[in-house]
Amino acid sequence: MSSDAERLQSAAEACFTQGFGGVLRVESSGDGSSLWIDGRPDVPTVSDRAPPEVAGRFCLWRGPVQVLSTILSGQRRLETAYTAGQLKISGDMAVMARLELGTSAP
Repeated sequence: MSSDAERLQSAAEACFTQGFGGVLRVESSGDGSSLWIDGRPDVPTVSDRAPPEVAGRFCLWRGPVQVLSTILSGQRRLETAYTAGQLKISGDMAVMARLELGTSAP
């Protein structure tokens, strides 16, 4: 696993502490590293492999590692990165409605 992938995984594990009833894929636009967050159980799991029974029903975040890391670590608001065009979001948007990111960013 690359250092960028490890950084994303650590940030995601700290960020997602409660289930959110869906699956999220976070993908780096730079090196293509990615991870999956399965928020269907009460305690989400973070892995480099797709969770079972995902069948294309997931939300995808795609952007530079630095942007993804700052969002997951709470240093930047997801909405700010998205409106600035630094984060692409696609797929199952119902997942977005259920997400609660623990962020202290303004």
